[in-house]
Amino acid sequence: MTARFVTAAAVARSAAFDPDEPAPPCYRLDPPFDSLDIRPGRVLLFGAPPGAGKTALAVQVVATIVQKYPEVRAAVGNVEMTPADLLAKISARLAGLPVERVADKTLSAPEKLKLRKALAANESLLERIAFLDAPYSLDNLAGVLTDFKATIAVVDYVQRFGSAKDLRESLDGLMSGLRRIASAGAAVIAVSSIARQKNDKGQSAYAGLGLASFRGSAELEFGCDSAYILDAGEGFATLRCVKNRYGKPTDINLRFSGEFQRYYAGDALDAFDAAPGKSARGKRA
Repeated sequence: MTARFVTAAAVARSAAFDPDEPAPPCYRLDPPFDSLDIRPGRVLLFGAPPGAGKTALAVQVVATIVQKYPEVRAAVGNVEMTPADLLAKISARLAGLPVERVADKTLSAPEKLKLRKALAANESLLERIAFLDAPYSLDNLAGVLTDFKATIAVVDYVQRFGSAKDLRESLDGLMSGLRRIASAGAAVIAVSSIARQKNDKGQSAYAGLGLASFRGSAELEFGCDSAYILDAGEGFATLRCVKNRYGKPTDINLRFSGEFQRYYAGDALDAFDAAPGKSARGKRA
């Protein structure tokens, strides 16, 4: 096997390190997601318990990037939802319509008109988002990225992506493959399930989650550049940054409308406000 390496001097002479060359693009979002580092070459990992809204979060972030940057295309690989269900999540937010009624096609006549107008107004956005069909594999994802000329890849979720029988082996190979895809010029957003933790009473619960909570393989937390865990409550959420390789870990306080599949800026006191017996800002009801 031939050894492969590059000297620091060679890197210093390369275009990648030339201060006169333009920097790689960074897809900067407006608040509340302005601290997310999403750019070609990087792998961002989102994790959450079942039903916490991690797919809605990933879809909103990606659609917002594509909307803000007209040259950007995205490939979304979701192993659990049909393209129509994924589009329902996007269009519910764009049109301001209840996602269940969009998906079930139970809209009133005025709501149908509102939906059609929203889809027509966002046609350019929708043309630049592709949903993977089976097989949900790295080869298929790489092929779609190439054919669709996409620079954002979404894997949702990693524990169901691939075909290896052993989960740890599958995730190790998947994360290595996602790093190769990132190195080839894609921004990768990976969505992960979370393992239950033992509390002080020996019971399994989704509390006290941290970097080691991503389910299946330590390669997930080692291989990503930044990692967030979504702690969701009734109408509010905190996107806790548990790793940021290139910057300061910054938590994001969010509010969430499940009906319209929309995250927006929250407040650090939201969780406190929701405690039993408390009203706004912690005062007794």
